[in-house]
Amino acid sequence: MNDTRDAVMPRQVRAVQLLLFGLAFAGMVVVLALEDGLTAYGMGQLIGPWLFVWVCALLALTFDGSARGGVRLTTIVLMVFIILPSFRQVFGAATSGELVEAALRIVLGVPAVVLLFLPEATAWFDRER
Repeated sequence: MNDTRDAVMPRQVRAVQLLLFGLAFAGMVVVLALEDGLTAYGMGQLIGPWLFVWVCALLALTFDGSARGGVRLTTIVLMVFIILPSFRQVFGAATSGELVEAALRIVLGVPAVVLLFLPEATAWFDRER
């Protein structure tokens, strides 16, 4: 007998996946919109936080298959490294572009972290393979 069970990803994990994909896409749009007239240093400051977002989006590709608790933990840690400096950037923003950029990371990043802490998400990453 073949005892294969089809595991269905919980809605919370799927929501995190979609939030991270949306945040990564928004990051590409923001970088393309704000790159005009920046120096190399300015581009580094602009792209730096978005690199972590893009890594998290790549990690989200594995959520439905082989992802384990380490992927969940890595995603949480990287998102915290993205969110915390964004708060400082929101309060010290010189232009409206900087404000929107940082607020976007906060608005989409905080729900992703909260959803990854829910019991359903934890159980999904700790399940038997």
